[in-house]
Parts: sequence; C-alpha cells; structure tokens
Amino acid sequence: MENQFDSFPRPETAAWAEALRASLKNAEEASKFVHETVDGLKVKALYRAEDLPGVPDRAVDMPSQNAVGQWIALEKISEANARALEALNGGATWLWLEHVHQPSDTELDRLFENIRLDWGVPIYMDFGESTTAAVFLIPDYLASKGYDVQQLEGGFVLDPITRAARTGKFESSARQSMQVLHQTLLHGMEQLPKFRWLNIQAGFYREAGAGPVQELAFALALASDYLHYLGDAGLDEARLIETMEFRFHQMLSADYFSEMAKLRAFRVLWANLLEQRGQAYKAPQVHVQPGLRNKTLFDSPNNLVRAALECMTAFTGGADRVSMQPYDHFFRTPDKASYRWARNVPLMVRDEARMGGLQDPGAGAYMLENLSQKIAEKAWTLFLEIEEKGGMIEALKSNHIQQMISFNAAQEQQAFLKGDIVLVGSNAYIAKEEKRSGDFSRILASEPEEPLQFLKIRPSRLSEGLEIERLKKETAQSREQE
Repeated sequence: MENQFDSFPRPETAAWAEALRASLKNAEEASKFVHETVDGLKVKALYRAEDLPGVPDRAVDMPSQNAVGQWIALEKISEANARALEALNGGATWLWLEHVHQPSDTELDRLFENIRLDWGVPIYMDFGESTTAAVFLIPDYLASKGYDVQQLEGGFVLDPITRAARTGKFESSARQSMQVLHQTLLHGMEQLPKFRWLNIQAGFYREAGAGPVQELAFALALASDYLHYLGDAGLDEARLIETMEFRFHQMLSADYFSEMAKLRAFRVLWANLLEQRGQAYKAPQVHVQPGLRNKTLFDSPNNLVRAALECMTAFTGGADRVSMQPYDHFFRTPDKASYRWARNVPLMVRDEARMGGLQDPGAGAYMLENLSQKIAEKAWTLFLEIEEKGGMIEALKSNHIQQMISFNAAQEQQAFLKGDIVLVGSNAYIAKEEKRSGDFSRILASEPEEPLQFLKIRPSRLSEGLEIERLKKETAQSREQE
C-alpha cells in the first residue's frame, strides 16, 4: 500500500520556526523558544528528527519491571515490625531499614517477627556508623535463625567516602577507611554473596544542592575511586561491579525532563566507565527516591504530589527500584497513614498510571534523546575533571566538590527566593492561616565541634529559611495572645 504521508510536503525546520514566530503575540515571547536547565543546558521548544542523536539502544538493559519498596525508620522496633508487615502485605516487595545504630539480636527478633526473609524479600540496611560492624554480626544472626545466608538478598549501605563528605573527615585516614572497607567486603561477600555491598549515595550530594549533571558525575567518581582502591587491594573488579548499587534522588525543582533524562544518561555514562576500565558491560542497579530538598513543612500534603511526579520520572527514566519516604518524616514521626501513602504513591504511578513495566518509554523522543545525550556529555566532562584532580577523595580533600555544590546551591536558593523556582504553599499560593509549630516535633541535634579534615557537605531544603521565619512569627503571635 502506498504511503500517503509521502504525498504531503515536508517543511524545513526553518519554516516551522518561522511559523512559530508568526504565532507570537509579541517579540518577548520568542525568548521562550529556548530555556536553560539548572545545569546550563539549552532546551528548545521545537525538535525534529535531525536533533535525534546517535545514541546506544538503552532498552536492552533497562528494567522491564520496577520494584517498589518501603523505607522504615527503626525508632520503635515493635512499630517498625508492624510497618514492615503492612508494607509487604500492601504491595512492597523489598524493605529499606534505617537507624542510627545496629539493633541488638533481641531487637532483630522483634523486628523480623512473622517475616520470612527467605521468601524473596530483599532487606537493605543502613545503621549509620554501625553499618560496618553489622556486616560482621548480622550474617551470624541470620544463620542462627536457620536461614541459608548464601541465598538471601538485600544489601548494606556502605559508602565511606560519602559518609566522610557528610562528617568532614575520614575516621582515621582515607587509606585506612579503604582498608576497613576492603576487609568488610571480603567478609560480607563471602557470607551474603547475593547482597549489594557498595551503595553509591549520589542522591546525598543532590540534597546539598548539586544539579543532575553533578549528581551523575559524582556517582561515576565514587564508583571509580572504589574500583581503583579496592582493585589495587586485590578484590576482583568484575565482582565489585556486580555488588554496586546507585541511589539517585529525583527533585522537580530542577526540571521534569532533566530528571528523566538523567537516569537514561547514566546508563551511557556507566558503559563509558566500564569500557575505560576494560570491564565487560553490566547493567547498573539503580535505586531512585524522591528527594527532600524541595519538600516543605507548610502545606506539606503537597509533598505527596511532588513525590508522585518524581516517581513518574523514576519509572520512565529506568529505575530498577523505587522507594519513597513519608511526606512528613522530616518534621514529625510518621504514622501508619504516612507510611501507607509513601508506599501507595509509587504503586499508583506504576500500576494505575501504567508507568512501570516498560523498557525505555522515552526512546526515540527527539527532545528527550537530545537532552539525555547533552547531560551525559556534560557529566562525563565533569567526571574527567574530578579524575584529573585525583578522584573523588582528593577532590573532597581540596574542597573542590564542596565549592561546586555550594555555587550551584546558592544559585538554586536565589532562584527559589525570587520565585523562579516555585514550591506551592511555601513561596507561592501560601495558606497564611496555616499553623505548624505544634506539629514540628523533630528537632535536629546540634553537631559537636570537632576537628575537620575538609568542609562538610550539608543537605538542606530550599524552604527552610522561609519556614523558620514563619515559625518565629507564629510563636510570637501565640505568646501575645496568652
């Protein structure tokens, strides 16, 4: 059958652009034809086939299934067990357990009560500074409960470079930290071979103000440092690559399509890094979580909508695993409903909106492919810059990473204060009658003064300053009325 489309003339790009200009009401609107992302990349209003770059086929290694998990804070063990059972009965297929220290065996008994870890329930654990010790203790605990630890799945959050970035120092020295990590991995990979061990926390830097391009470059630099140090120590690089997992944070304060393109670009970057190191390609394991930087204390239910949109970018961008923290966890103890919403939002996006189960749904979209390539190119250039400075550890020691993040964070904060970045309920469409001082039950502990080896990287929310001022006024008004 003859292709009828061939009988129509095909206008050149210049003709399309002229038609767009002719439709403008005034010349000032022409500036909207191109806008700049937070990373300084130009995004046009019009893309055609000529803009489609020659990029690798990502669909072959992007996940066709997207697992939704539940983040649980272990503040009260009995409540954490209830939350875990609710999660597993309510659609979550894996758990992320977080606490400031490792639970005792008795606490673990209560935590895992009525939960069979050998029924295909991966458990990821973050016990802060106690995580390394937990690697040596928890396998014995699991074995004592009759589990075949060789078959269990999950992971520990081991990323000592990022922990040092958070605290401003390595416990002793970078070299000794890598030596400790080496011994920890030797033990962990032998005891729990199906676990993920190197959990690259790229999202941490995003929470401090890094842009999507920086987040990708830091993820590569972290992975490169670990492969370099641990490979030199005798660990097999191919085995290390299999144990890696990358955690990114999605935040719509940057740009919806940039967040989607970021995840697609990462697979190209990861392939480049493995090729550079002479390793066979292995698809990366990507865990995505809506970020905290753009979440708000006032009008906080809006956080659920923000997170839903961020989950959409995660699924369409190719996340293997998606989790979401309760929308109110940063200012009060989440209740049963908050945990349920944190689980159901990504489930609704995946199952009701049918955003999951598709391999690279953006493939072939001219704008998205073009933006993905631009992000990949800029992130790779930044990664090489970090490598020239000696890698991630050395760039942290010289405060180079801190300076990059601070500059980007300051620009982002200024855009928020000017209203260029809109957070509904915080700097736009404000519910002035809303009171929050009674709800604000979380008080951040003051950090002890101690010698630092380099500047700390501090996560912060865009709306914190405005919220503090509102809380001060609210408190003053309450005192006047007494």
